[in-house]
Amino acid sequence: MNAINQNKQNTLLPIVAAIAFFMASLDTTAVNTIIPYLATVFHSPLATTKNIIIFYMIANSLFIPLTGVLCQKYGCRIIFCAALCIFSVGSLLCGISGTLNELLIARIIQGIGGALMLPVGRLAVIQTFPKDQLIKALSLVTIPGLTGPLIGPIVGGGIASYLDWPVIFFINLPFGIAGIYFALKYFPTKKDENLRIDMWGYIIFAASIALITYALSLYSETKYYMTPTIIICVGTVFLAAYWIRSLYHDYPLFAPKLFKIRSFSVGLFGNLVARLGCGAVPFMIPLMLQRLLGLSPVACGMAMLPLAISAMMAKPFVSKAIHIAGYRNFLFINTLILSASYMSYCLVNEHSGWVLISTLMFITGFINSMQFTAMNTVTVLDLSAKRQASGSCLLSTVMQVSMASGVAVSAILLTLDETIHLHALPATHFHFTWLYLGLITAISAFIFVLLPNKRI
Repeated sequence: MNAINQNKQNTLLPIVAAIAFFMASLDTTAVNTIIPYLATVFHSPLATTKNIIIFYMIANSLFIPLTGVLCQKYGCRIIFCAALCIFSVGSLLCGISGTLNELLIARIIQGIGGALMLPVGRLAVIQTFPKDQLIKALSLVTIPGLTGPLIGPIVGGGIASYLDWPVIFFINLPFGIAGIYFALKYFPTKKDENLRIDMWGYIIFAASIALITYALSLYSETKYYMTPTIIICVGTVFLAAYWIRSLYHDYPLFAPKLFKIRSFSVGLFGNLVARLGCGAVPFMIPLMLQRLLGLSPVACGMAMLPLAISAMMAKPFVSKAIHIAGYRNFLFINTLILSASYMSYCLVNEHSGWVLISTLMFITGFINSMQFTAMNTVTVLDLSAKRQASGSCLLSTVMQVSMASGVAVSAILLTLDETIHLHALPATHFHFTWLYLGLITAISAFIFVLLPNKRI
């Protein structure tokens, strides 16, 4: 590849991956916002209509674990284009659905495309950029994942109020077509056609992740935890069975040798714990604003714009901060600050003004953005070319589960305090939840201490 084409690839590849990331996250949160509206459109109970979210999420969980080996065998370019095509076709079918059952089937198709898009886009960036440029490239991909969930309620509520709900799905089509065009030109084609895929291992692992993710979604919807606890135990048994299998299989989906790479194993575990707090933010803040201040979902989306704005503003500072402090010191300090930012929401009550709330959200968005970029980058930093696909895919799987866990943990904490302190003010329940989310996040800071203190 000549210098001009290489420069174009370095410029456009992260943008295409970021657009796909944004498209998927925006679509998901916009749809989540209009579930009550869709229940009236299809004359369906809300509990049944929520399957629009659950079916998409399960499809994601089932197919994310397969993306690493597919990229190794067929190359990122072909898999990413296939993912965009599947997601776009699923979006079209969602938009033209005439019944709830048709929409549910279309959401499964969409979920398959979404599952393939995100880890493949990240892997393409990892394969293309040298280590000293990786932090900047991945930060560009990470920002849409933070901003999509924040403006999704505005888009979803606005379209449902002033246009028609299928528009939420149709807006994906031009992005999908443009993404396919640029991916065909600039995505890497590295592949190993002789690679063997452990299909039974995949089936066991995918089943475990799907069960665990589904159980975690149930925790956020009920006060009766027996059913989701049983499901999560079954999922954990499947997960244990997979890891035992991987120890003795010649071509495991995720090689146990991955965990001998210190930065990967520490980064992965730190991601899992830290994202319990990060995953709770898009759930807790809108709920807090609605319950304490009485805002509508659309108004909540507008009110949360400081989170999105500060997330984008943080982008230029990440690489500079890591260059000065090193990954270990940066993540230790930044994680503690992030923990403090969650605890600061204990200052919010029914009488809080917008200056205080906006300031707290601005700080959270800024620190959150730097945290995501640094965690993702350090986890894959030392992976060899042979391990990049499976490592990136496993990181995506952990992100999926941990973000769902964040919603589940925050919902359980909130419900628990409402049960214990029946006569307390609503703000008190949120204060209890934010305090414990902050403490959980602080634990991950001490996990990151185990990282080598590399700089960029």
